[in-house]
Amino acid sequence: MIAAKLPDHGETLSVALYDKIIQLAGYALPVDRDGDLVYQFLLVPWTGACSHMPTPPPNQIVLVTPAHPYKMSGAYQSVAVTGALKPDMEKSQLFILDGVSLIQSGYTVRKADVVGVDTVPDSVVSPVNSPWRFLNKKKN
Repeated sequence: MIAAKLPDHGETLSVALYDKIIQLAGYALPVDRDGDLVYQFLLVPWTGACSHMPTPPPNQIVLVTPAHPYKMSGAYQSVAVTGALKPDMEKSQLFILDGVSLIQSGYTVRKADVVGVDTVPDSVVSPVNSPWRFLNKKKN
C-alpha cells in the first residue's frame, strides 16, 4: 500500500531480478480459466486484492502462466510459484461480479511451477515498496 503513495505509483520495477529463478507465495486470482482449470492468474499479496479491496500497485502483482493448467476451486487460493521472474508491465482483464476491471501487473512468471500452500508468510515490513521483500533488495 505504501508504494501506491509514492510518486511513481508503484511502477518502479527491480530489473536486477530479470530472469532470476524465484519462489514466491501469495494468493491466486484467476484471469484465464475453464471450469476449475486455471491457465493464467494474478499473484497478489493479500486476499481480496483487485476485486474486493483496492488494487495493489503494479510492483506488487505478478502475472503467472503455469507450465500446466492449475486446478483451483476458487479465487484467492494460497499458492507458491517457482519460475523465472521478468519485470514486465502487462494489463489483464479481470472479470468480477460487478463488471470488468483492467489490472496492471509489474512482473510475469511464465511456465511456472505452481503448488498449493496452507499459509502465505506475512513478509510485510514498513516502510517498503512491496510486501515481497526480494523485489526491493538492492545490490551494493
